[in-house]
Amino acid sequence: MSLFGAPKPAGQTGGGLFGGGGFGSTLGQSTQQPQQQQQQQPAQQQGGLSLFGQPQQNQGSTLGFGQSLAQPQQGQQQQQQQQQQMPSLSQSQAQLSSSLWQPGRDTPQNQKPIPEQMALIIEKWNPTNPNCAFKHYFYNKVDEAAVPFYKPGPHEDPKEWEEALQKKPAPGFIPVLCTGFNGVAARLQTQKKVVGELNVRLHQINASLDAILSRHDLETSVRALAARRRHVVLRERCLALAARVQVLRNRGYAMSGDEDDLRLKLAELERSVQDPALAAREEELWSRLIVLRDYADQLMKEANKPAFASGEGLNEETEHKAKKVLEDYEKQIQHLKKEVESITKDFEQWEKERNPSS
Repeated sequence: MSLFGAPKPAGQTGGGLFGGGGFGSTLGQSTQQPQQQQQQQPAQQQGGLSLFGQPQQNQGSTLGFGQSLAQPQQGQQQQQQQQQQMPSLSQSQAQLSSSLWQPGRDTPQNQKPIPEQMALIIEKWNPTNPNCAFKHYFYNKVDEAAVPFYKPGPHEDPKEWEEALQKKPAPGFIPVLCTGFNGVAARLQTQKKVVGELNVRLHQINASLDAILSRHDLETSVRALAARRRHVVLRERCLALAARVQVLRNRGYAMSGDEDDLRLKLAELERSVQDPALAAREEELWSRLIVLRDYADQLMKEANKPAFASGEGLNEETEHKAKKVLEDYEKQIQHLKKEVESITKDFEQWEKERNPSS
């Protein structure tokens, strides 16, 4: 039998895959009668076929894809090597012919017929077939209240759909069957479209936020600042009005103990301010200040005299005494200044409380 089941001609013995034996030559019946190799080799060389079935002319038979057998004149040792290689080539040829499928040839019991296997492969690849192997359940996010209204499609297995529904990642997800490469491409296209719509919406939101921020900077912040200024003015007016209302309401009523104590304290401060002793003390301090100024002017004049230019000046003890006297008078002046300011402040406050209408 040939490769596709056609019977071989009677004169052709051991034709291979392309017309020769094995992958090049027939090699005849050399594996069965190695003892007649030396006698039959010239005849085989003359009647053998080439790689594509053409008769060879005065050439040794080829082995495989071009390995030529040695000529009978090359010696007995090469012929023995050829005899050892020929059985292995015939075995490989037999294994190749047995592994090829031929029409009408029975398949093994553990395998399905070839047409059934091809039909099964077509079913696995056909997206419209329920037995398609290229299918997977994806999940879509929907409203949780609408989940019970979703059912499997007409071409879906209810059991597989229920299993996918039980394996949902979170509440509000429903399984969606995707079959074949076209289904995956359609889902990706839909996702791309939705992402584009979301990007457009985000750009619109950003534009709205920019407009709101611009309006806030140009209008709202200015109005808020003006309202804050008006609030400060109104608060001051309210405080002044409340003070006047309180004075008018309490006019004619007897003063409380705290108010009486405050009145006595203010009267005492007024007497201390108007005391002649305080005026005499102030005059005394002014006179001392005048003396100190004169003394300072005198020291300045002495310091500017030419005698000081030659290196002579006040000794250290005199400078220390003058500095101490000046510091003492400065402290006394500062103390008197604080007392006068405190008394003046208390007196002004008392005057305001005494004469609120002014």
